[in-house]
Amino acid sequence: MSAAEKSKAEKEKDLKRNVAMTEHKEDLGEMEKRLGTNYESGLTSQQVTDLQTKWGANMLTPPPETHICIKFIIELTDFFSLLLWIGGILCFIGYALEKAADNLYLGIVLFFVVLATGIFSFVQNQKSDNLMKSFANMLPPKVLVCRDGKTSFEDAVKLVPGDIVEVNAGDLIPADLRILECSDNLTVDNASLTGEAEAQKRKKECTHDDPLETQNLCFFGTQVPEGSCKGVVIATGDNTVMGRIAALAMQTSNEQTPINKEIENFIHIISGIAIFLGVSFLIINAVKGVRWITNLVFMIGIIVANVPEGLITTVTVCLTLTANRMHSKMVLVKNLEGVETLGSTSCICSDKTGTLTQNIMTVAQIVYGGADGFSIEDCESSFSKSGASYDAENPSFKALAKCATLCNVAVFDDKSKFETDADNEFILKNGQKVPIDFYNMREQGDGSVIREVAWKPVGNASEAAMIKFIHPLSNVEEARSIAPPEAVIPFNSKNKYQVHVHVNEDFNAAGVTGATSPEEIISGNKGGRMVYMKGAPERILARCDKMLVNGKTVKMTEADVKKIDDLNMKLAENGLRVLAFCQATLDAKKFPPGYKYTADPDGYCSPNFPIGDFNQKYENAKEKKHPNSDEGMVYIGMMALIDPPRPAVPPAVSKCKTAGIKVIMVTGDHPVTAQAIAYKVGILWSKTVGDMEKENDRDGLSPGDEGWQDPETAQAIVVPGHKISVDMAEEKWDSILAHPQIVFARTSPQQKLVIVENCQRLGHIVAVTGDGVNDSPALKKADIGVAMGIMGSEVSKNAADMILLDDNFASIVAGVEEGRLIFDNLKKSICYTLTSNIPEISPFISQVLFNIPLPLSTILILGIDLGTDMVPAISMAYETAEADIMKRPPRNAKVDRLVTKKLIHLAYLQIGIMQAMSGFYVYMVVLNDYGFPPHVLQGLGGNEYWGKQPVYCRFKGGQYVDISGVSNPTAATVGDANTAVTGDSPAGVNDGVLITGPSFSYPFWDRGDGGYVIDCEFPVINFNGKSGSIDDKLDASSLVSTSGQATISYESIAALEARYYFEYVPWRGRMSPFWDADWLLYDTGDSDFPGGQFDSTDANYFSFAPPGMWSICLADSDLSEFSKSRQNAAGEARDQLNAFDPNTVGCDSGTSMDGGDDVKMFKEATYCSGDGRSGSDVCATLDDNWHMPKWCGQCGYSNLATCGTGETAINRQEHDSTHTKGCANIASRMIQKEAQHHAQGAYFISIIVVQWADLLICKTRWLSIRTQGIGNSVMNFGLFFETLLGAWLCYQPGIQMGLGTREIRFTHWLPGIPWSTLIFTYDEVRKYLMRTTSPESVDKASGQVIRLKGWIEKNTYY
Repeated sequence: MSAAEKSKAEKEKDLKRNVAMTEHKEDLGEMEKRLGTNYESGLTSQQVTDLQTKWGANMLTPPPETHICIKFIIELTDFFSLLLWIGGILCFIGYALEKAADNLYLGIVLFFVVLATGIFSFVQNQKSDNLMKSFANMLPPKVLVCRDGKTSFEDAVKLVPGDIVEVNAGDLIPADLRILECSDNLTVDNASLTGEAEAQKRKKECTHDDPLETQNLCFFGTQVPEGSCKGVVIATGDNTVMGRIAALAMQTSNEQTPINKEIENFIHIISGIAIFLGVSFLIINAVKGVRWITNLVFMIGIIVANVPEGLITTVTVCLTLTANRMHSKMVLVKNLEGVETLGSTSCICSDKTGTLTQNIMTVAQIVYGGADGFSIEDCESSFSKSGASYDAENPSFKALAKCATLCNVAVFDDKSKFETDADNEFILKNGQKVPIDFYNMREQGDGSVIREVAWKPVGNASEAAMIKFIHPLSNVEEARSIAPPEAVIPFNSKNKYQVHVHVNEDFNAAGVTGATSPEEIISGNKGGRMVYMKGAPERILARCDKMLVNGKTVKMTEADVKKIDDLNMKLAENGLRVLAFCQATLDAKKFPPGYKYTADPDGYCSPNFPIGDFNQKYENAKEKKHPNSDEGMVYIGMMALIDPPRPAVPPAVSKCKTAGIKVIMVTGDHPVTAQAIAYKVGILWSKTVGDMEKENDRDGLSPGDEGWQDPETAQAIVVPGHKISVDMAEEKWDSILAHPQIVFARTSPQQKLVIVENCQRLGHIVAVTGDGVNDSPALKKADIGVAMGIMGSEVSKNAADMILLDDNFASIVAGVEEGRLIFDNLKKSICYTLTSNIPEISPFISQVLFNIPLPLSTILILGIDLGTDMVPAISMAYETAEADIMKRPPRNAKVDRLVTKKLIHLAYLQIGIMQAMSGFYVYMVVLNDYGFPPHVLQGLGGNEYWGKQPVYCRFKGGQYVDISGVSNPTAATVGDANTAVTGDSPAGVNDGVLITGPSFSYPFWDRGDGGYVIDCEFPVINFNGKSGSIDDKLDASSLVSTSGQATISYESIAALEARYYFEYVPWRGRMSPFWDADWLLYDTGDSDFPGGQFDSTDANYFSFAPPGMWSICLADSDLSEFSKSRQNAAGEARDQLNAFDPNTVGCDSGTSMDGGDDVKMFKEATYCSGDGRSGSDVCATLDDNWHMPKWCGQCGYSNLATCGTGETAINRQEHDSTHTKGCANIASRMIQKEAQHHAQGAYFISIIVVQWADLLICKTRWLSIRTQGIGNSVMNFGLFFETLLGAWLCYQPGIQMGLGTREIRFTHWLPGIPWSTLIFTYDEVRKYLMRTTSPESVDKASGQVIRLKGWIEKNTYY
């Protein structure tokens, strides 16, 4: 590791350590000197300028951003895309060289695939990186600063260490501050930093060594809900605590999602196979002598056939659809791949406040003296599931409620009590404001409904909770309006109590209502006043000597004090915040109307009215207590408050446990509160290490004593933040994380990140929930970060991968189920897609191995991958979950991959093989129907002969017929056992074989009664060609060049005919729907000449059979000008050259064309076209040959009369002023070409037919389709869609040119159906045997299904 890398790693590790600060403990005088400031006058202007140069702006440094264009280019240049880019470029090169339209279409499609996939992925995955902008929003634009002895508002970004600032209620803290002076009620909301639900008290004194715990610091970005302060800036910008969190969030790398790893792994495997096969066959074809451009295009076909081009789009669409479905469950997915990651989750590190709890302080339990004395009673909240147990009519309860109402300054916001418009103005109806119900019902993402208070309270969270509890029982506002206060002592941290003196409404004057003014009520009330007090339980209890039991005031005994104290401890141990209440009834004679109630009368240190000071001692002994304050109070009871768990959380946690998911609470709250909530929601359910240690200490037990509990055996543990750090040994972390039940409390942002990293180190897929700024580093580091939509900060939302719009933990569990479902469905979708790979690639392999005409073109493969397969594959995203999806353990990413060996085995070697067999069967049926039986195909497709050259076949029996099907009256000569043979052929080989060929008038061979084709061959290319320009491709006198391209010769045709191979124009082809009679006399000068001969490059033109013939003997009679070359001749046609008879075509006697294992490539040849323009009669010997063009007035079979009459006249017709059209017989190669297109189209359709069954069997991995049902309407649509699209691609004329499809017969749709039925039956039987040989049992402890895998499941369950 380089020095720079070490420095960066150490810096990142340092950021993960807890905040190390000493400013909170530093003497203020020394700090003043160190900072060079003055607490009264602040910094000087020159100091500010110098410090701004040193420290920079008070803002967070934004991270470097990748330009959007670069991001787009990255989407287009991944390994998979590069593969297709290269393929497309090679196709365009091939088109440029040969003008072959197929290459052009294929190149366009490949480019379109890359662009479309790249654009789609870019749009779906692009998300703006607003993280640093969110931190910037925490900075107030202006702040009140003292400089040069003057106070003014300055830009917050210009603050420097040493500045003296003033902050008031509602302000954001502009930098890290040390408090110099503050109001008694100063609080700061640290929720975004520490996760604490309540605002935290602040004072000028240091109260804790931990800077996050001490009360004399305020941190950048937090808010001041109440109070004011003056402070000195101790850190700005990146040096603030929030700046460290920002830096940590920015330096924390995003983890690669599991699904991304799986897809990347899958693409590498498939692409590797594709490249290996492509390069292998490239080498094989190169050895066989295939032209290089043809070879490259063939390699592209191999690669395209292997790689499912629509996979990335399918995956992205599936994830998008699932994300949309999750949005309806109140989960907003930002990172699409996060959907599946949530399903892979094995550990959830959940924040407490606002996620597991409601983030609303609520009265959970109360204590009052009922008929049976003081006891704990439940209130209606999710903390106490049994519902309310108090007696609302009990006078003691009413006294408690009244005290909590009057000794309380929280109020309901008027704007929340009445309907308002968009401008926040009241809506009036008949002149009256429209009221809003106190409660409303809100549906959450999981379908559960919670009741929440619609009216918004304003004030302290605890007091707000009290009025929300009391108002439905007794109108708070009405009670306050008829009993106004006369004196108030606010709560302060020193006294820890709050006191109100109110009139007693029982003595109000007649006619008093809620509309009566407070002054009028006070002046008219002549009765004794009431003193109400609330505060810390121990402070209140110490001021009481009486208590209220069942509405009666009784003396309090020591036993009563102990009982109440025990009840308080019990509530506190449950993590509840407890407040106690007491009251005193004043004697109207001693405290008459008009008495001035004072908290600090002159000369006294206590109020001039009763507050139970009889046991109290004050710090300043020189001041004396007022005698009135000693009178004891009447103890009423207690209210216990907590942020209660959400009702849907406990069953959600239970579901997680059943699914094998570990739920860990990670909170900044206090351990006692965290533990109480953890027990309530089910994260903890057994004794913790701390509980066991306390019980051992309480009972005085040591190891070995009876009843001693070993903390090492505890299943649960609560870990305070001060016990963990980034430097802690891994063994210690492993020991903590080995506990099944874990709560981390009082954790810092850095610790939360380290917790996540250690969980990941142990192999967990970690989901993290959070709502505060403090959570952002952990959210970003997690495999899946989940932020809160309602209470979450903008920073946490931007760092997360998904957002819970209802802040409900239960929505995460719904997301886990959706994530598992999408992984299941992606497996099924990939299995469905991969099965067609075998029928797609096997045609190319077969062509190389067996030299058969290509059964399926590359462009049609793309038609399958990007067309017919797309919607059915996507429809898997709509498939419902199989029954056991939430009973399975979390997916083991190392074993349970998206694509496994078993999936490949099933898709390729089982279903794929059957699909390929179906395709080949249909392909052979179609070719056979058009005159090319399967046994003749081998050897005919190896070197671009098929569809370009006339094929020559031997026939056993049969007959030659004319265009009407009438047989030649002169029967074809049939060989017998004595017919001569050539070469080393066995005697009798020609018995029954036709030894005379067809003629122009009777060009078709018909099987007749029992005839059949024995075998077929193509003429050998044995003229090497000559370089040079070409002016007229039909002028025999000028055509002396082939532009350097090799071609066939008349001699190679004659050699075949000598072995009784004759040009084959099948009668079945004549009876096909594609037959065109003009093929018998086709205008060779037509620019639309089939095959593109005359409207193409010279190379492409000479790859087809020429309209005339090149004769080697006419140019080189002794056959001496040649070179030997190993040509890729079709089949055994090379061996036919030894049958060449030089005497029949004008070569010197004794010459031979036989080159043994090689082919003699002759350098000279004369072109003959029968046009009579060669200037000599050198071609006259060939004029009678029926392979020569016919010269007519007009081409086309209907214009046969313009060519003369009689067989000889037609064949000997020469070019003259009347007969100007050269008309060639191209029927043999055109029937080949069209038959192949029909066969390829039928092969394409057969894949669709077998994919019907494939789609149905991929609906489930375990269950029968009978159990799963066929209720997936999108899949049902997909079945119709792929069928209709396949038909449209075959029958739409405009599409046929690009795809090479044809209007196939209906009967050619049918041969694939039995194969489809076989596939469906095979898989249903496989699943049935798998289920019956893999017995299941249920673990009673967890409810998890445990399956004993049988042989079939082990080997075929993917």
